[in-house]
Amino acid sequence: MTTITIEVKNPEDVEILTALATRLDCKITKVKNNEEKGNREELKKLFKSIAKRGTLAKAIPDPVKWQKEIRKDKKLLGR
Repeated sequence: MTTITIEVKNPEDVEILTALATRLDCKITKVKNNEEKGNREELKKLFKSIAKRGTLAKAIPDPVKWQKEIRKDKKLLGR
């Protein structure tokens, strides 16, 4: 058995390839739609706007102190 991974930009070509694979009695294991990657720029803008607000930095002025207070480490054997 040979496995082939194909990336296709045109949705119509996906249909053609699927039909061809079916015709050739090939097994299609997964069809993944990567259009969500287009949201990357929107997410970038969103994260930048959140970072500009600086609300977390205002809420936790000393992160090291906060981490020491909030952290609950497990006791290690022999330590």
